Amino acid sequence: MKGTTRFTALRPHPEDDAGTSIELLDMKHHHSRPNSPSRTDSQNWKQDDPNRKLTFWRKFETFPWQVFLAISCLPFALAPLLALAGAAEEASTSYIRKRECYPNGSWKESKGATWRIMDSSYFFTPNLSFGAMTFTQAKVIDIAWDVIVGRGGQLFLAWVNYRVFNEWLLYHMEMHLTSYKMYKAVAFETTSLATMGVFGKEFLAYGERSRTRFFRWLAMLSMLIATFYVLSFPTLMAAMTGYITTYKAYVQDFDNNLIAWDKFSPVTCIVEDAHRIGYEKPLVATRKDKELSYAIYDYIGNYTTREEFSPYTYTDGFGPPESIAWMFKEYLGHEPVTFQRNQSSVFNFEGKSQSLDAPTLNITFLNNITVLDRPSLGLFKFFYAHEGRQGSIYNTSYIFTNGSCKPGEMYQWGFSYIFLFMVSIFNFVWSCIVVCMWIETRRGSRMYKSGRRPGLLRSILDFSAVMREEIGEGEDRLQEEELRKRLRDSGGRLLVPKSELRVARTGGGDAVRKRNWRQNLTQGSTF
Repeated sequence: MKGTTRFTALRPHPEDDAGTSIELLDMKHHHSRPNSPSRTDSQNWKQDDPNRKLTFWRKFETFPWQVFLAISCLPFALAPLLALAGAAEEASTSYIRKRECYPNGSWKESKGATWRIMDSSYFFTPNLSFGAMTFTQAKVIDIAWDVIVGRGGQLFLAWVNYRVFNEWLLYHMEMHLTSYKMYKAVAFETTSLATMGVFGKEFLAYGERSRTRFFRWLAMLSMLIATFYVLSFPTLMAAMTGYITTYKAYVQDFDNNLIAWDKFSPVTCIVEDAHRIGYEKPLVATRKDKELSYAIYDYIGNYTTREEFSPYTYTDGFGPPESIAWMFKEYLGHEPVTFQRNQSSVFNFEGKSQSLDAPTLNITFLNNITVLDRPSLGLFKFFYAHEGRQGSIYNTSYIFTNGSCKPGEMYQWGFSYIFLFMVSIFNFVWSCIVVCMWIETRRGSRMYKSGRRPGLLRSILDFSAVMREEIGEGEDRLQEEELRKRLRDSGGRLLVPKSELRVARTGGGDAVRKRNWRQNLTQGSTF
């Protein structure tokens, strides 16, 4: 004879309020030990023992240390967020702004280049990068980060999710009916795409509007977000880091050769008629050529006065002789100044004195005379040179047009500051979710207060017991799909009875009721 399963209608309808009284199916506690002292009795003995000495630590035994420590950990989760926000400006000015080439390969003087570390152009660029490594070294570091931090961090987050969500699941079953699908997903597949689908359905299956179901709906949304964060954690860690080539700034000269930008120096003076002192071309003095610059400054100082030749510039680090220090006083000039007097003179340079008939040398004075209409903030000089005293000079517009950054042979590894900031926000939100759910479970769950902690084996025993009761005889002959169909069509639900500390089942008429489109979408969910 084929066995039949007897169902007891414990609630009029699965969508009835969770507070409705229920009748429970009898179940013997085969593993109970009547002679063993309970945990509550043990605790009461500890509290009521008159011979127990009151010590400093025993005064605080009743203090909720776990809750206190959990809440205290939230500022540590928030600390990276605050530190990154506060250090953004400092990192921009002290780390990126000083570079000739920015991490995205832009020359600092080119149009659109920015040193702001939070700029959107650096979203995927590791602009907080370090080192000078070969490609192999940078790749090894990147792989090690993905494996250790990415996958290792995901394992830790998944373990936390498993512990918190499973404890909350028992608390949920104390207040609401719970579907087999949800129990299976949380207990055995806590962090998976399938579980996200279950949370999504449970989120949509709101049921009757009430305060308790609102917080249940909020918990489903929180678990959905937390699970998605844990699943995407390795991807976020990989996207947050990376390696880039080192860059160096170059300027293409008149012969189409690339000249390193650090070889260029602003022109301070030009002796236009240098043929009078033995040179073929105009004599160019740059800021790096202090010997020639001082000789020209001294020459100008010997044949003019402070009133005749206004002090157009300040020292700029040269440290000139006292006799011509007045020539370096700060002055906001924007046009080159020409010096020439109608008198004989003597030019002293490199230990030689050359007497010159009138007029004096024709000198264009450029030291710290700034360009008013400059193409870039850093290109504020009129002329630049790199080939020495007889080389070519390049104006500001030419430098701006022909300057660029070229990749080098070395690599740097680091973080995208924006992504790091964004992940810190995600991490803080996840921390708030798990801490709040754990505190709420600890505060309200009868199962938690009794010391009942869910685990893999405990969940297997509970789930198999109620599933056998739901399916009835012959469950050992059913295939996987048949078991799924039986559970899906049964309309049964799981709960923790109010008078007991165990997982039980209750029947329901969910399979025979007419459902609307939203209920069809969320079929198999709790409500």
